Amino acid sequence: MWKNYLKVSFRNLQKRKLYTGINLLGLTIAIFSFLAICLYINHEWSYDKMYTDYNRIYRLNQEFRSQGDGQLVSSTPSSLVPTLIEEVPEVENGTLVFDVGIFSTVMIDAGDGNQEENSFAYADENFYKIFDFELLSGDVDRVLAEPNQIVLTKSTAEKYFGTASAAQGSPLKVNNTDFVVSGVMEDFPSNSHLEFDFIGSFKTHRHGINPEWSPSNYYSYIKLKPETDTQVFEGKLSQLVDKYLGEELAEYGYETAFFVQPVSQIHLGDQALGSIKPGTDIRYLYIFGIVALLLIAIGVINYVNLATAEATERNKEVGLRKVMGAGRAQLFGQFVSESFILTLGAAVLSVLALYLFAPKFSSLSGVPLDLNLVISPVGLLLLAGFVAVIGVLAGLYPSMILSGMEPIKALANKAKIGGGAWVRKSLVVFQFFVSIGLLISTFVVKSQLNYMQEVNLGYEKEHLVSLSYHYNMRDGIETIKNEMLRSGAAVSISRAADMPVHIKAGYKVFPGGDNPKEFMITGYSVDRDIINTIDLELIAGDNFTESDPSRSDLEEGTERFPVILNESAIKEMGWTPEEAIGKTINFGFNGNSIIKGVVRDFYFNSLHHQVGPLVIFKDPDQSNVLLVKLASGNPSAHLATLEGVWKDLVAERPFNPVFVDQAYDQMYSSEQKAGMIFGLFSGIAIFIACMGLFGLVSYVALRRTREISIRKVLGATQQNVVIVLASDFLKLLGISAILAIGFGFWFSKQWLQDFANKTDPTFWPYVIAIGIVFTLAMLTIAYRSWKVYSLNPAKTLKSE
Repeated sequence: MWKNYLKVSFRNLQKRKLYTGINLLGLTIAIFSFLAICLYINHEWSYDKMYTDYNRIYRLNQEFRSQGDGQLVSSTPSSLVPTLIEEVPEVENGTLVFDVGIFSTVMIDAGDGNQEENSFAYADENFYKIFDFELLSGDVDRVLAEPNQIVLTKSTAEKYFGTASAAQGSPLKVNNTDFVVSGVMEDFPSNSHLEFDFIGSFKTHRHGINPEWSPSNYYSYIKLKPETDTQVFEGKLSQLVDKYLGEELAEYGYETAFFVQPVSQIHLGDQALGSIKPGTDIRYLYIFGIVALLLIAIGVINYVNLATAEATERNKEVGLRKVMGAGRAQLFGQFVSESFILTLGAAVLSVLALYLFAPKFSSLSGVPLDLNLVISPVGLLLLAGFVAVIGVLAGLYPSMILSGMEPIKALANKAKIGGGAWVRKSLVVFQFFVSIGLLISTFVVKSQLNYMQEVNLGYEKEHLVSLSYHYNMRDGIETIKNEMLRSGAAVSISRAADMPVHIKAGYKVFPGGDNPKEFMITGYSVDRDIINTIDLELIAGDNFTESDPSRSDLEEGTERFPVILNESAIKEMGWTPEEAIGKTINFGFNGNSIIKGVVRDFYFNSLHHQVGPLVIFKDPDQSNVLLVKLASGNPSAHLATLEGVWKDLVAERPFNPVFVDQAYDQMYSSEQKAGMIFGLFSGIAIFIACMGLFGLVSYVALRRTREISIRKVLGATQQNVVIVLASDFLKLLGISAILAIGFGFWFSKQWLQDFANKTDPTFWPYVIAIGIVFTLAMLTIAYRSWKVYSLNPAKTLKSE
């Protein structure tokens, strides 16, 4: 029986080539999109689940509190893990990781000269016991057990030594310190939040030998024993705070707390905590999952619409089968089999397309797609189930309609499709609602990205270059700076702790001097040239001068120390900029800090956050980068000149400039990727919907060929015919547009709520999105109308 169903189904599909082609292409694109999004979501969801007993591994995070203000950080003191292992029985093991790249690059020399690297970390001897990455050489218990040992990833070992085996036991210099390669590991998997090229033994670092409770610069991980209650464990963490940090925190007016975070939740967790690799907002995964389902729905709707629309063309077929004894169940099986064949064919083509276009999608999303999941036994089983469900859903309603026809009326071509027109119209509305809604979402995301590019940050990031340097270059950095200025390629240069796009150092203002308030503040260690170099606006007071002392010059905590504050810091203390000049504040390490100047607020962090209090102070010895303001003209020529100066003075270090505007863009890479993915799939949704519209218009036009021919004989123009055919569809598109506008308002509110600084909502995303979809729909209708209008009326009326 099923053999006959399939044979007849193939014949019917071959007979109706137009509708078969539209449905097959629509379902193929929809299933391809669904599978690509599912693989993307699976990759993001699989982060840090490859470790043995990953559900017992936690990262320790820390919160600082002061007078109600709080700051969350993902790093902790170096003493925390050793103390937990020794004193808390619930802790099975733990490890420390120090990401050197946060502070500076390192110079690596394998015998062929220095190369600058920024993916270097120190880790203790338990690292590979907690995170059981595969070691290609070396012993897990010994690779990081002694000072000056280092583990390389496979690709790094091949880069420096040719092969992984050649690297084992070889000497390697790190910032002119001798190391020995004690092991080589496989490259970190793409779904691990840990990612380094070099891992040095933590015992090489001073806090690896003598751990301390300050500073909090280390990522701490623990593995708890089975069935440990994390709430009870966090209670013991608070006891450790009281025991080891209570007196010191009370002296400085701080409170702190440690809390645990499952390692598998780091990537999709609170992005404010920060991590070794940028994470992903979990809401994006939910949104993309909904988009995947909507695309499948649009593809299925195409089939349902076209199948019900052409149902009257199959009246006689159904009537004849019933007269010959076919039951409703048999007819139902016949029509579902057609749907199943189409869906199966679309699934096969979508898998082939996935292999063909996966590299491009990975490049767009930044996430590698694991295609092996699709052809694995579980993947094939899920795909088969998916095909069966989609096949049944696509064929269910048309099959019920067609198999329910009365034989006599069907043979007489008088059968009416009850509710069919209403269902088709509703589905068309839904299709275009989704298409317009996704396009509006794309434009909302794009408008915020454009706003972030165009917003006045309060400093000038164009033609501003950052050059990182090592602390051992500090004695000669002024010489480099002066020679670069003398070359004419730079008009101003400043030493700074960070690029202005993200200033990280946290400090505290205490009650004292003229200020009665206590609050957290961000600190920016710079030299005297920072304001001129990045073009900050000084709105009160004066800039730093050469005679102003640096932090390293202070001999006592009460010695006069000039600082420059931003507007937000001044407002926090209740002063105007003019009133603040000359007042003293107690700034942590110095109780007699004098406010010398006030700069207008500028964005020194992500636009997700409001501008907070900031203090700028002279402390060039804590600086890690040179901020270079290039002269006007060709940036490439100026960089070539600066590179010549650099190589003359520090030939052993590579010249690696970073444009600050590019670093700024990188901060919003996840938003940019989301915008591109939205754009891609909104385009796909519109294409599928327009294909369905083309099929429906084709059907309607063919059904009304006689009417159109008569209108043409009576003098109707092509424009009249387009209006006749388009009128009903434009009403449906109008309803879709109204619904999509409501969705757009909701999406805009949800998307922008995490941005403290955001673009003002405008009507342009709605106008453009609706205009694009309406234009494409009208072109589709006009093309099909022209095809029917161009037929010879004499032949058409004769055939009728």
